[in-house]
Amino acid sequence: MQAGHTDAPTILLIEDDPAISDLLVEYLSGEGYVVTAVADGTAALGALAQQSFALIVTDALAEQRSPAERWIPLEEIRRAARGVPIIICTAYRAGEYAEYATRGFSALLTKPFDLGALLALIVHTLYHAAPEGRGKRRDAF
Repeated sequence: MQAGHTDAPTILLIEDDPAISDLLVEYLSGEGYVVTAVADGTAALGALAQQSFALIVTDALAEQRSPAERWIPLEEIRRAARGVPIIICTAYRAGEYAEYATRGFSALLTKPFDLGALLALIVHTLYHAAPEGRGKRRDAF
């Protein structure tokens, strides 16, 4: 599913819960982003092979995985994203993902979260990721 304005930054949303995905697509599209939503890591890899994104917002993708395996799908996406910033959203304890920054991920947000907090994190991440972005207004993102 893709929604939003064509001249706005593109976000790949990876979320397996349809209700959460629909809510985030509607909210972020309303904030002016172009959002492509997929339900799992395999679909995300396909989307990354076909399209460029300014940002990835992903569920932790750790269902049914041991602590030793929890990073596998996220690492696959990080490699395929080739430098695109990634925000991880997780319902698991944040401590279980404390090493996100040393693994090359941009931010961690625990569920449930306030939509305004997600938006602020998206704006912050895009601002710091864009080489020419320093000092631009929020509406440039």
